[in-house]
Amino acid sequence: MYERHFGLRENPFRIQANPDYLYLSPKHDRALATLEYGLLERKGFVVLVGEVGAGKTTLLNYVLGRLPEDVNVAFVFHTNLTKSEFLTLILTEFEVAATVDSDADRLNALYDFLLAEYQAGRRVVLMVDEAQNLAPEVLEQVRLLANLETGSQPLLQIILAGQPGLGKTLARPDLEQLRQRVAVTYHLAPLDEEEVAPYIHHRLECAGAQRFDLFADDAVPLIYRHTHGVPRLINQLCDTALVAAFADERDSVDAALLEEVVAEQAAFAPQPPVAEAAAGGLPTPAGGGLTPLLTRLTAAVEGVAVAVREAGLAGRGGGGPSRELVDLLGRLTTTIEALAAHAADSDDHHRELLEEVRRLAERVDRHGDAGDRATHLDPANDRERRRFWRW
Repeated sequence: MYERHFGLRENPFRIQANPDYLYLSPKHDRALATLEYGLLERKGFVVLVGEVGAGKTTLLNYVLGRLPEDVNVAFVFHTNLTKSEFLTLILTEFEVAATVDSDADRLNALYDFLLAEYQAGRRVVLMVDEAQNLAPEVLEQVRLLANLETGSQPLLQIILAGQPGLGKTLARPDLEQLRQRVAVTYHLAPLDEEEVAPYIHHRLECAGAQRFDLFADDAVPLIYRHTHGVPRLINQLCDTALVAAFADERDSVDAALLEEVVAEQAAFAPQPPVAEAAAGGLPTPAGGGLTPLLTRLTAAVEGVAVAVREAGLAGRGGGGPSRELVDLLGRLTTTIEALAAHAADSDDHHRELLEEVRRLAERVDRHGDAGDRATHLDPANDRERRRFWRW
């Protein structure tokens, strides 16, 4: 969308785990070294833990792309499975044809496959992403897989990657045997503040940027403050900020614009009831039923629009519409954006929401001439209106 405007070959801040964009911070470099060590030394179990969006999947994809041809890999990321489903999925990923009905038969089929690969001089690696979702009984099954060995080395090397919940699960007393088999572990932490600017520079460079001042110096500390150094959150914030800069026909993102974007994104973050905070006491609906609340919001916005119109007419002699009223109108539209985000998971509620927002837009348009006067008097209000209609 904005690539041509900023001289980019492609979007530099996609959240997909693209190994071509891997930024090897000292933390990520150590995590990579941990994975490579575990594989090269034929360690049976390697565990990589990190927060959501820290870059675990990108690292796994990077390692996956660098493995030699004599390594047979299965990459599993569907982990909300039963023990039988997990074994079946592994056999499918390794392309092992097994028409069996019991877990014992599945284990035997997998063992025969692993032994054949070993005799052919090939190594077999199982990578499990999102491993924090594995049930304890499935992790016990993973331990049984680790028992498949020749006596001198494991037939199957296993890499488990997941969120911190994985570490808590492995600490369970009933998984002591599995925990003792873990040879190498590493906890991948977010980026430090001084690593954010090089990270952004790296992403822009990978995207073919011709200039690297797309984010002003005063914006970078704010990016760290609002994302806590989590790469995925940095990508999301930078991407949204570039969209906003493109929409405003700006050449770069400064601190002021970034704060506007953060305010917009706040609607998607866990927080106290947005309606109460933004519109002065309107309750948040419990378990659905958006129509009554949006009807009240519609009336509230219409009332504000009327007040702005009256203030504008009264101000022809010199004054302008109350800045407080204009700000309230902006906060109300932000509230509606928050409700839209909250309802996005439900198609019925989403349709219900959109219909009410359309009605809201029609009512606000009735006061368009007043809005035009307010916009003429206050350029900041124009940004608020364009932000709402972009949504």
